[in-house]
Amino acid sequence: MNGEKTPFGGLANSFTSPKPKPLLWGRLRLGFIAAFFLWLIALCVGHLDILDIRLSILQSTYRKGDLLLESTQLGTVHLSPCPEQDDIPGSKCGYIVVPKDYHNPSAGVAQIAVGILPALSSRSKGSVFFNPGGPGGPAKRFITKRGDSLRAYVGDDYDIVGFDPRGIGETRPATKCFSNFFTYGDFKRNTVLERSYDFASNTTSEELRDAILLQQSESHALLEAAFEVCRVSMGEELKYMGTTTVVRDIDFMTKALDGPDALINFYGGSYGSILGQYLVNMLPDRIGRVAIDGIADAEAWAGKPPHQWYDQWLSEMENVYLQFYAGCSESGPAHCSLAEHQGDDPSKIRARVESFIDSLYYKPLPGPFAKHPRILTSGRARRAIAVELANPTAWPTLATHLASAIQGDPTDLLNFSEMNPFADLERSSVTCNDLPKFAPLSPEEVTDELLRVYRNVTQFVFSVVTLEADAGCQYWPVTPPERFTGPWNNTLRNPILILSSTADPVTPMDSALKVKARLGGSARLLLQDSPGHSTSAMPSLCTALHTQAFFTNGTFPPKDLVCKPDVFPFPQPNVAISRFSEEEGVILANIAAVHKVFVNARS
Repeated sequence: MNGEKTPFGGLANSFTSPKPKPLLWGRLRLGFIAAFFLWLIALCVGHLDILDIRLSILQSTYRKGDLLLESTQLGTVHLSPCPEQDDIPGSKCGYIVVPKDYHNPSAGVAQIAVGILPALSSRSKGSVFFNPGGPGGPAKRFITKRGDSLRAYVGDDYDIVGFDPRGIGETRPATKCFSNFFTYGDFKRNTVLERSYDFASNTTSEELRDAILLQQSESHALLEAAFEVCRVSMGEELKYMGTTTVVRDIDFMTKALDGPDALINFYGGSYGSILGQYLVNMLPDRIGRVAIDGIADAEAWAGKPPHQWYDQWLSEMENVYLQFYAGCSESGPAHCSLAEHQGDDPSKIRARVESFIDSLYYKPLPGPFAKHPRILTSGRARRAIAVELANPTAWPTLATHLASAIQGDPTDLLNFSEMNPFADLERSSVTCNDLPKFAPLSPEEVTDELLRVYRNVTQFVFSVVTLEADAGCQYWPVTPPERFTGPWNNTLRNPILILSSTADPVTPMDSALKVKARLGGSARLLLQDSPGHSTSAMPSLCTALHTQAFFTNGTFPPKDLVCKPDVFPFPQPNVAISRFSEEEGVILANIAAVHKVFVNARS
């Protein structure tokens, strides 16, 4: 797979492949130098209009979606040894040139960044594509640096392919609405989109609604502004970023790498489970080995505005939240700094934490020594908890950081929960292209629905709204060329494996049951009795070995099997760490590495 090849012959000739674009470094350099000197002048004279000129110059020098790489011939597979020191020996890096629009040859091409880890066995069974979730999570670099950890699930017989989906990571065109000099992170900083919603739980219903409505109105205005920036800087390029198009890319890349008759193999978690549901229902006759974990309901994703998802999607979050305090109580202060003694009443631990969070609404805590100095607000504190409810092995660390904040030092909690400051609108470019066009939503309508979920489902709904940034699509400026809306119950050429934790705070077991019911005999469900987002959140040899057997020879786990985890959120005093063999320890460590990339894809 070294070098370049163009496997599609006549098909390639039917698509327009524009000539490679010049890098324009001279133009960029002049723009950046001019912007820098104008910035210095602005500092001296304090004229904000000069700063506006600086931003205009940056926008004029910053191209739409970034530049294409060397070859733009449709079907080109360009691979070479990965160049970085920490890349796995033998891994290959490059890109595959695909149609930008599968229904309009004149639209040109896109380049999908790929990282490939060749099979360890002497004869590869083909490629298995990996998606870590998000949407917005790139996979190329994970595969070339830690892709061997996925062998805990897919075994040694496949080439593991990590790719950066449309608009994401190193794929071109990229979703780059904001410039490197003023990022989307800069735009959001210290707004509701970054702080999350600030409120106290001990206010009246009227006061709570007023506080939320004000922030919801701010959110609407911010997202309308951000999406207008995207329209100006990206234009029609935005419409090619949806999940439906990514499925077409996976099909194209499978044929390019493995041959025209090769079946599609795939493993994905979180949003990757949505991509997997699109894949198997759009191309039911092309399915080989497919496993999905941390199940979100693709039918709801493709059919409802995001604020209507949370009622069902967050149905397990309060259960997981209670498990956090129960584990803290059982472990005691040796491993949970929030507990005053072993066996401390979980409800009292919770009351102390929530009282502290409410106090932040009235008196935020300064964090001058955080990586990015700012204040700890009630919204930021709740979001920090919501993030880590999905990651139970981090609960002792979360408890330590919360305890430090309660004692007056929020530094670690602020650093622990910081969102990716370099992310652009990659996630929105997927979500909004997947959603139907719907009537504009008023802040009042959204506020009342979120308050209903807050009162009846989980107090963390407002945290998830900003953590899972899917809102604002009524302002999305483009319509994709293709949008899959079902059916979601197709009969598949080969049945798939569905994995789910029994207490997943953001993709509940109920979603896995819905997907299994739709697919019927075309799917087998494997449950794992544990909290956390996806089964990888609490590594289990049982789950890993059954999944590996499925990829290796198509063997499904016994019907109604429920696996147990082999790790615990808080250390257990009577459980010996040395009970695992060296090989088992490696498998568990690899599962933990897979979960880390799922976590990173959400931020």
